[in-house]
Amino acid sequence: MLYRDGVVLLFAKAPVEGKVNTRLIPDIGVQAATELQHDLIHDRLSMLSGTSLCDVRLMCSPDHESEYFVSCGKRYPITLFSQKGENLGERMYCGISDALQKYDYCIVIGTDAPTLGIDLIGLVMQKLHAGKEVVIVPAEDGGYVLIAMRQAYDFLFDDIHWGSEVVMQQTRDKLNEKGVLFEELAACWDIDRLEDYQRYLALKI
Repeated sequence: MLYRDGVVLLFAKAPVEGKVNTRLIPDIGVQAATELQHDLIHDRLSMLSGTSLCDVRLMCSPDHESEYFVSCGKRYPITLFSQKGENLGERMYCGISDALQKYDYCIVIGTDAPTLGIDLIGLVMQKLHAGKEVVIVPAEDGGYVLIAMRQAYDFLFDDIHWGSEVVMQQTRDKLNEKGVLFEELAACWDIDRLEDYQRYLALKI
């Protein structure tokens, strides 16, 4: 293991029909949206498992006892954890707080940014290992696709308009207000709209 003092937290929803990629359902249908979630989860797990970068925790919703996630745990060298919290911010903060009881730093990613590659994740891990406090990879739509830190900053996950185009700016403002030094890397795109889905399909050709 290259970075034994760090961990990646992959937040994922089980591919339950009608419960995932809901913004895409009007355009691509329930079945395609569900299949997309399945493919994205396995894409991310394959990527993270294809290298001995660091430990990986699969943060499961609704919980880690889901048959789907249990099968993932048997297939990949990962550890399963249930997401805890009422909203995305609480779930991320709880996952980070727990991880930092064991590790010196952690990286949080989701499943919907297919161009967020292992080289970029490795670069973030390198920066954290060298002492960087917070590293973020913005999303092209105004959110972010990766956030990484050495300390669980609760203010980063409170009173954020999750799912909106102001998430990244709100995060910047909070970090600047608190005087926490951070580094932004080049933005990636994630899959929220039909155009993003078509972009994803083009990658698979």
